[in-house]
Amino acid sequence: MRAFMQLAAVLLISKTLGVVAIAQEDPPPAAPAPSAPAAQEGELPANAAGSEALNALLERLLAVKSEPSLVDPTSATPEVPASSAPTRRTATMRRAADAVQVVRADGARRDLAYWDQTIELAIGDEVRQHGGRSCALLDYGDGTHGRFDGEAIWRMTADAIAKPRELEVLQLARFCELWLVEGVDMVIALPGGNEIAGTATRITLHDHDRRAIEVRVTGPEPVVVRSPYLGDRLTTVAPGQRIFLPVLTEPSAIIPHLVREAVLFDDSRGRLRVQAPEQLTLTARELELEVSGSGLIPGIARACGARVMVKPGETLRLTRAPIGFPRRQEQDE
Repeated sequence: MRAFMQLAAVLLISKTLGVVAIAQEDPPPAAPAPSAPAAQEGELPANAAGSEALNALLERLLAVKSEPSLVDPTSATPEVPASSAPTRRTATMRRAADAVQVVRADGARRDLAYWDQTIELAIGDEVRQHGGRSCALLDYGDGTHGRFDGEAIWRMTADAIAKPRELEVLQLARFCELWLVEGVDMVIALPGGNEIAGTATRITLHDHDRRAIEVRVTGPEPVVVRSPYLGDRLTTVAPGQRIFLPVLTEPSAIIPHLVREAVLFDDSRGRLRVQAPEQLTLTARELELEVSGSGLIPGIARACGARVMVKPGETLRLTRAPIGFPRRQEQDE
């Protein structure tokens, strides 16, 4: 009986140790899964989670990428078509010397300093230069540019892409230089009602004691000049030539409604020409012209570029001394 119990205990212990030994052994390696065939070049791996639309898009992109290029790859930046380029309606003005002030079209004023000397000018903006050392540079961006030296007042009366470009010089006390590019017509209005129009040329303007403006044309193209003192006549100034345009404080060229005209003397003696409105009467004598106020209100006439005002009931006699006479003798007459 005791031997049977000892044999049962040995079997139980052996059985327990065998289980432990089996638990500590490493599990047998799993059988390797069959490997999927490698994806060939140009094929997409299967993506069960992706949608059919996404797969179709990727396939199309791969197909385009695998096609040969029509043009050799280059690092140069492609040119932007002119039609898609943004239009720049402003011009750049840079203050080069004291003192320059910009007056916006809405009346706002801004003084440019040496640390803030560049500003964009739009239509209606006015530039005021104070002092003999002031200097401003104008740049339209397409090659048209200018320079204003000394005391001056000028204004942009049209934007930077207008056809033609328009610039008005209200006051010039020293010097101005303008470079006009080919294919861009530009009209410059000057003091005294004078105008200059040109393209593909260089123009310089010189002040003469604020009584006249000298226009010099360097070329290569000529310019056209219109002066109200010449009526409807247009004058062409060729490269290498110059012309003087009168500038008066109260220009008689802008007097309207001059319907009457009288002329006295000849070219050798000095022609006297008077134009008057309806409320004035012109009478030609042997050596003088009489201007009489016959209306109910005063009338303003034009006599050789000067403004003449005659009140109702008054008579003004105008004459002219021959050319070449001394000024004192002309005053005595």
